[in-house]
Amino acid sequence: MRTFVARDEAKRAWGVKLGINGFYTADDPQLHGNGYYLPAAVPSCHAYHELIPAEKYFDKHPEWFPLTQGERRPGRLQGAQLCVTAEGLADEFARRVIELFDADPNLNVLSISPNDGRGWCECEQCKALDERLCGSRTTKQGLAGEQPFMGDRVFWFANQVAERVAKVHPDKLLLVLAYINYAEPPDTVVPAKNVVPWLCHYAPADYSRPISDPTSAANAQFNALLTRWAQQAPHLLFYSYVSKSMWWRLPRPVVHNFAADVKYLHSLGLRRYYCQSTLTDWPEAGPLYYVLCKLLWDPSQDPNALAADWVTHMFGPAAKEMASFYAAVENSVKASGQSYSDDPPRDVPGLYDQADLDRAQRHLDDALTAAAGDEGALTRLKPVAETFRYGRHMIAALEAAHQYQQAPTIELAKTIEEQTANAWASYPYRYAKRYFDGIRMHTQLGVISSGFGEGEQKGGRLCWNSDETGPGDNAAGWATFFLNVADTKRPVRLEMDVWGTSQLDQVVINTGGQRKGYAEGGVWNPVKPKHSLSGKEQWDTLVFTIPADLLAADKPVQTIGFGGADSQVWVGGVRFGQGEQ
Repeated sequence: MRTFVARDEAKRAWGVKLGINGFYTADDPQLHGNGYYLPAAVPSCHAYHELIPAEKYFDKHPEWFPLTQGERRPGRLQGAQLCVTAEGLADEFARRVIELFDADPNLNVLSISPNDGRGWCECEQCKALDERLCGSRTTKQGLAGEQPFMGDRVFWFANQVAERVAKVHPDKLLLVLAYINYAEPPDTVVPAKNVVPWLCHYAPADYSRPISDPTSAANAQFNALLTRWAQQAPHLLFYSYVSKSMWWRLPRPVVHNFAADVKYLHSLGLRRYYCQSTLTDWPEAGPLYYVLCKLLWDPSQDPNALAADWVTHMFGPAAKEMASFYAAVENSVKASGQSYSDDPPRDVPGLYDQADLDRAQRHLDDALTAAAGDEGALTRLKPVAETFRYGRHMIAALEAAHQYQQAPTIELAKTIEEQTANAWASYPYRYAKRYFDGIRMHTQLGVISSGFGEGEQKGGRLCWNSDETGPGDNAAGWATFFLNVADTKRPVRLEMDVWGTSQLDQVVINTGGQRKGYAEGGVWNPVKPKHSLSGKEQWDTLVFTIPADLLAADKPVQTIGFGGADSQVWVGGVRFGQGEQ
């Protein structure tokens, strides 16, 4: 079995030392012997756009690009494919592939896989092809719902290209992903000999257990898919998401599970293994990479002994404490028994046992003390400590965010702000930042709110506009308050400081449906203020009395909405209380 690493000098040197047959560059075989690499022109797995870029071909051949929603649209690396039945496309696609192989005799493999995502062509010829090959069936494999099955279409086109390429380069291999709604083996199409199916462990995946563990429903579904492929395509290439399991750099005890997967894949006859990993996350999963590299050459080895070897040579005098650190991290997830995959906001709440994380922190602190006299060990320990510190703050922030989304409070908002600030101080991970930016907590008004723009001044006072994207853009302009109401059997008095020329004559309260829209069954009841706005350039205080029978019964947080239709409402402060009005 082989694995592949990214094009980075330090990682390439590390890979050569461990015997990894990596996706390097055209120069590496001359330096280190035979090796596989992808060409600079098609540097990743998704290849339709790289080989047939819209910038070059769309104006002259729009028919080569997908017909979606009634019109031909340019392809792109994500979310748009090709019209695989279009006349002349397979010829040009194959010509481009042959051109790359001609230019570099040492190039042995090339991906001809679809672009990432969907965006499949809906023309009559492509739909007729689906009907002929697989009855236009659907698939639920690893998806939220049913999707058209594209496995036969994808491998049919791959075979069209492969037939043309084989006439010139019969020994070259063409890699084709088996992914999302083309993860299953084709119903009728048999991949050509020079076409290597590239099965992604994504449809679905549960990294808390080995693939062969039947106690995981997700892995049981994937294992059924895997064994079908292994029977039909003995030359299968396995696509392993080594970095994607908790890819926000969170503690992820996956060494033993990935080790079990390598042994299992070997037992199925697989001899090709690809890792999606940049190795930038070694500080939180260092033993994983070492164990994987060793097992890929000899799956019979003991992963525990390999991990111990790595810890000993990495941390020297701190090895004992670091072995205990990794054991505590692993137990922190085993204690919960909860599954996890690649979605931290969904998977983290309830996943980690805090007592085990505390124990891991103590061992890490003791390891730093033990390594004080060893500069090399200390240098390697510090990134581990910093990453674990980041991970703990991120876990706390995700736990608070989960509670916040159920019942937003000022206290939870402050916890999230504090924990994320601490996390960003160690590592401002872009995916995590994007998620927390999307929550858009707003506490300046005195209550939790959302939908407001940046602060501005009116009448000498700081305020916020309910239309966060500004006037005149035809956006919804909808804003929301979240009120922590202690007793839903008593009315609520809501006071809002509103600029007098604002467009506000009522608020609506979410009586039922847990913040769902009208179309999804949400119940929103209007409430008018005791007095209207003055219409003058001044600050007014609107007072609303929300009757108890309009409150969402027994909910700790009440949701109040207002605005919409690009209305402009400037709010400077909010207060609320309970009692007879």
